[in-house]
Amino acid sequence: MSNHTPILIAFCALLLLGACQSTPEISDIRPLTPMPSVQDPSDYALAQSVKTILAEMKAPLHSTFEFQRLDLNDDARRDALVLFKTPYGYWCGTHGCTMLVMEAHNDHFTLVNSIQPVRAPIYSSDISTNGWKDILIRVSGRWADSKTVAAKYNGTEYPLDPADIEPAGGEEFGNKGYLFR
Repeated sequence: MSNHTPILIAFCALLLLGACQSTPEISDIRPLTPMPSVQDPSDYALAQSVKTILAEMKAPLHSTFEFQRLDLNDDARRDALVLFKTPYGYWCGTHGCTMLVMEAHNDHFTLVNSIQPVRAPIYSSDISTNGWKDILIRVSGRWADSKTVAAKYNGTEYPLDPADIEPAGGEEFGNKGYLFR
C-alpha cells in the first residue's frame, strides 16, 4: 500500500458522508420576506365601490352604467372604466355621458377621476403615459370636426374633457382594443 492510500480512503469517506446529508428541495426554500399578495377585486366589489361613490357625490343611486375591466396601471389588478347611461339629464347630455376611471385595490376600487362627456367608441391602448395606459376616445357631435383623442394620465388623473385634447395621430394609438362600442 502506498502512503497516499489512507488519505484517499479518508477523502472518499468524507465524500460519502457529505452525500448522505439531505439537501433542501427547491420547494422548501422560502424568500426572506413574504411576497405581497395581489388580489383582483370582483365585479361585485366594483358595484359596491360605485354605489359608495354615488352616495358620496349625492348622485342618483338608481343610476345605470356599464363597465369594462382592464389593468390600466400594470399592477396585476383589473381597474375599471364605468360609463353611465341614465338618468339622462344627470349623467348624459347631447355630447355624451360621464365615465369614471377607477383604480382596483385588493378588495375595493377608488375613483381616479371622471371624464366627461364621452361617447362610444372608446378604446384601450397599449401605450402608457406616467405608468397608466392611454384611453382613446372618439369626440363627435359637436361644432368642431370629429376626432379621436388619446387621453393620457398626467401622474394624478386623466384629462377631464376629451374635447380639450388635440387629435391623436396613428402612432399615438398603438395596438388598441374596443372597450365600449
